[in-house]
Amino acid sequence: MSEFFQLHRNVRLRVIIIFFSTLTSNMIFPFMSIYFARFIGISATSIILSIAILCNMAAGMLGGYFSDRIGRKKLMILSEGLRVITYLMLLLSNLPGNAFPYITIVFFVMNSICSGLYGPASEAMLLDVTNSGQRKLMYSILYWATNLSIALGGTLGALLFNNHLFLLFMLLLFSSICSFIITYKFIVETNLPQEEQIKKRNVFKDLFLNYRTVMKDSLFILFILASMLLFSIESHLANFIAIRLESNIQDFVLSPLHWTLDGIQVYGYLRTENTILVIVLSIIFTQFIKTWPEKRTMFIGFSMYIFGYVILSYSNQAWILFGIMVIAVLGEVFFVPIYESLLGDLAPDHLRGSYLALNKIATKGASLIGAIGVYLAHVLSPIGITIFVGLSGVIAILMLYTIMPAIYERRKQINET
Repeated sequence: MSEFFQLHRNVRLRVIIIFFSTLTSNMIFPFMSIYFARFIGISATSIILSIAILCNMAAGMLGGYFSDRIGRKKLMILSEGLRVITYLMLLLSNLPGNAFPYITIVFFVMNSICSGLYGPASEAMLLDVTNSGQRKLMYSILYWATNLSIALGGTLGALLFNNHLFLLFMLLLFSSICSFIITYKFIVETNLPQEEQIKKRNVFKDLFLNYRTVMKDSLFILFILASMLLFSIESHLANFIAIRLESNIQDFVLSPLHWTLDGIQVYGYLRTENTILVIVLSIIFTQFIKTWPEKRTMFIGFSMYIFGYVILSYSNQAWILFGIMVIAVLGEVFFVPIYESLLGDLAPDHLRGSYLALNKIATKGASLIGAIGVYLAHVLSPIGITIFVGLSGVIAILMLYTIMPAIYERRKQINET
């Protein structure tokens, strides 16, 4: 605990802000696919979610550029102020007994843009005020705080979303106002732009040249395409799986506990279980995984992860869903650390930022596939969408298996230099 208080004040305040903003946002936004499906239909919901993701991606690229040009704090204040307005409008669009879904859609997308602008500045600020020795502690604290807030938010959202949406939006608005005040009053600027930065030559041309170089690395592109397919499997949980559970599970009695659950509650508890298992299983297995054969462990993890989400995409039995989530998360715990290590090996030092930025876009691409899955679930049979999930995973595994020798060869070359 004493080490936490030795971190820069910005880091300590950001941990608090991230905890409460993540807590309140996870009470609402994971359930918005269900909200939109009720009012505008499944096909339109898929389009709205896709638009929001694309807008977030575009705003993220702009946010990274402007945070270097006008300062981190200025952009954070601007985007957080705009986000307060979006939350206020979402609140007013969902008064008790009077919902205005189309107004909600507009400000839902605007909020996604604000989040995209905010993200790069807030992440860069954390790096500005820490050195390499402090970052491990900082990210460890953020990891725990984020996952705990996701677990609590998912549980509260599952209990309150159906009948107390207005209250949840009030909490979200209050959290955002507090974040704005804390950022404005107590966060200090960490990146005062220099005159030469402002007068810099064509920055967009430089960015284009960097990304063109990255795109020529076919090994890296295949790796992130496979990763996009792989991580899209989990993104289906927040989209068509949530809608399917809400439609198919009505007053399910969880024996022998005699709990009566509806689909939204089952979905919320699944998200909470996922988060808690990630934390607990990571602690238990991290030390063991270090001694296991890397390639075999990774592909066993892939297989468990894919199998778990294939069952989640089809089953309506709550106990089966809760049980299979353990297998899916255990598989994720097995392969994610190895995946992150391979990603680091593929990115050269002089272009690491560009490589990781493109990987971030691929991560959003996984979310986009998850949003498209909402539409596919509308036009395909239940077994058809399950096959789609399974094929996504199988194709990803085959791609990764094919390029693994080249990845290890590149790692070998890096270690020899």
